[in-house]
Amino acid sequence: MRWKQARFLLTYWVPVFLYMGVIFYFSSKTGEEVSFVTIPDYFSHGLEYMGLSYLLFRALHNTAPDLPTGKIAAWAVAISIFYGITDEIHQYFVPGRTSAISDLLADAVGAVSAQVLRLYLFKVKR
Repeated sequence: MRWKQARFLLTYWVPVFLYMGVIFYFSSKTGEEVSFVTIPDYFSHGLEYMGLSYLLFRALHNTAPDLPTGKIAAWAVAISIFYGITDEIHQYFVPGRTSAISDLLADAVGAVSAQVLRLYLFKVKR
């Protein structure tokens, strides 16, 4: 039974926390260290949180499969936005970085977009 639980965690929850760790790592870089990024800031924020929202949905859905998918999607978006808030607070204390509501808005749009895209692809697949 232990192997089954470990496999479950490795399959669904470890990717979520690793992804959050990658976001935290890049948020810890100073402004000069991330100047190599050539895509617009809001676009990168949206993509980051689109990925996080998807991974959270996947983990939550497999943890509580009896919950309605709409509730799971709402939780995935809410957790993603909460993490975005903590990320913006963290960036406030990093030299050369700023904390902005527009970044948080881009995070939220990315998180919601992941769920809309997931729903659309699910309907097309059916």
